Amino acid sequence: MSTQAKPRQVKLRDVAQAAGVAVGTVSRVLNANPTVTEAVRRKVQAAIDDLGYEMDVVAQSLRGGTTKMVACAIRDFDIPQFATYIKEAERIFRENGYTLLLSSTTNQPDVEMALLRAFERRRVDGIMMTISDEGHAGVARALAEAGVPVLLIDRDHIGTLDRVTVDHFGGAKVATQHLLGLGHRRIAMLVGDLKAFPSRSRVEGFRAACAAAGVAIDPGLLRERVLDQEDAFRETMALLSLPDAPTAFFVAAMDTLGGSLRALRALGREVGRDVALVAGSDSDLAELYSPGVTAIRWNLAEMGRHAATMLLERMRGEAPATSRALKLPTTLVIRQSCQAVTPGNRD
Repeated sequence: MSTQAKPRQVKLRDVAQAAGVAVGTVSRVLNANPTVTEAVRRKVQAAIDDLGYEMDVVAQSLRGGTTKMVACAIRDFDIPQFATYIKEAERIFRENGYTLLLSSTTNQPDVEMALLRAFERRRVDGIMMTISDEGHAGVARALAEAGVPVLLIDRDHIGTLDRVTVDHFGGAKVATQHLLGLGHRRIAMLVGDLKAFPSRSRVEGFRAACAAAGVAIDPGLLRERVLDQEDAFRETMALLSLPDAPTAFFVAAMDTLGGSLRALRALGREVGRDVALVAGSDSDLAELYSPGVTAIRWNLAEMGRHAATMLLERMRGEAPATSRALKLPTTLVIRQSCQAVTPGNRD
């Protein structure tokens, strides 16, 4: 039985021989050394292209102490909004010669700590990630011991790390003011885990708007740990079954709007007529649903671009010694889902 011979791997010396230069010159070209003339660089690059030479990244990392890999760990792959963030961050890293490794934390501290250890074993050059519980001592310790720069995505409790956040407080306050301005007083709020910055900020914004308007909050209308669409469906059904049901819903948790819409449809409640509705994060569903759902929006691509740039600066030693925090603004996109209170739907 015959076997096909394995093609010989092209070596650095093969490129040097083909280009008529020293091996060290090829190495300087590959590492973009400014001492190489343009004519030599073109000659070496032509030899690389003709021979199909590919740099041994592992060997290079052992020599230079860098793998040209960055890790990104997010809560859940099922959240569509994260795709825009990751796509823009990956573009920035790729243009700077880095490969992005993507993982899911499943919103569990044990997984977050295990991933940090795994990233260390893979010798990544930097990490960007979300964490589920900003007060978790084990996660905080693992972050401090990571050994490489870490940037937190929309988390603000650990002040020693760089972070890019969103003004969820301001967004929630404006959204709540919008509902209060339409006459709603029984406003239900569905929010995620208060151990994380976005949910805490949204509840604070909600409370601030109600306090400024002199409106007391019914604790029974504030539902926490709404983490997915099934949670949103269940809580919306429960709230609408109350004898004094809310006239408005602020579905503040990310990617949970679909669950609330499904519950409203199951009970025959029409958005924009029977109940007012605001989403905590804009999405295709919010825009394309009929009627369109008023939602809080921020620039996810800009968030990914800033995060990647800040992490690159930190990895290159170009960032200041102190940590940096960037907060992106939000806007309220007004659509047709919020009606004014009338005698037929007044609380």
